[in-house]
Amino acid sequence: MGEPARRDMSEIQAPPVAPANLAAPSVRDKSEPGCRNCGYDLSSLPNAKFCPACGQETSRAPPTFNEFVHHFFGNYIAVKGSFIQTLWRLISRPGALTKDYLEGRKRAYILPLRLYLTVSVISFLVFGILAGQSMQGLVNNEAKANPTAFEKGNVISFGDNNNITFEKGKIQCNNVPEWICARAKQKFGSAEALKHLIETLPERMVRYWAYAMFVLVPLFALFLKLVYVRRRMTYGSHIVFALHLHTFWLLAILASLAHQTLLAIVSFAIPVYATVAMRRVYGGGWIKTIIKALLVSFLYVFAAIIAVGFVAILALLV
Repeated sequence: MGEPARRDMSEIQAPPVAPANLAAPSVRDKSEPGCRNCGYDLSSLPNAKFCPACGQETSRAPPTFNEFVHHFFGNYIAVKGSFIQTLWRLISRPGALTKDYLEGRKRAYILPLRLYLTVSVISFLVFGILAGQSMQGLVNNEAKANPTAFEKGNVISFGDNNNITFEKGKIQCNNVPEWICARAKQKFGSAEALKHLIETLPERMVRYWAYAMFVLVPLFALFLKLVYVRRRMTYGSHIVFALHLHTFWLLAILASLAHQTLLAIVSFAIPVYATVAMRRVYGGGWIKTIIKALLVSFLYVFAAIIAVGFVAILALLV
């Protein structure tokens, strides 16, 4: 008799298991025996909180606030401290986190995009709040010093050579595109509207700059690709390095806000960190690395200046 056919263990697929780190949802409505996602019969599992076939929660009740918080932070902090571990690796050894990721040592760390998004959300939230408070204070001080600063009859200029002025309660345009002038008249055609615009401008600038970063980060990776074209590394590898580097930059800028004396330290640390990280990830001697870092910095600053112009237009006119 022949041996019974042996099934390849890879062919046996276990049903998905609900994530262990998620907060347990509310008990499902037992009057509905089937999973609302895949239709799996749950009548024999009256207390099941997750479908054994597809892993979806069986409860129809809206998630509680605690569930929202647990779902959000569970992927960053509650997963064996991986968020803190990732940040420590990122800060303590420039380029080491990228090198670990590219060499396949990924499980202990937060994924690059998720790490960047987390730090980005926190950073730009803080930047927006502080910028709004700072401008509000300046406007209030100006209003106290000069009560008629925002009243009709004053001249307030925007751009070089008084391209757009607020005079006698009306917007006057000089050598600007018609669509910009029309939008300016609609946006700040009165003293009160102008005051509101000035008060909220920094906050809007920060918000649009956060969006601009989704263009600048890939551009930075493209510049790295051009400078290190002989390395034959994939564009995705440069994206990983760019995400990690921008994450550190955001953290450094955030730290500099804690005390004014830290600004000088951060201004020195940012270029030094970038150069050391580039050498660790891409290799090469120090001289070549510094030259390549300067070239990438020049291209990136040029792109950032253009981005600032677009962000300013959006913040003023949108």
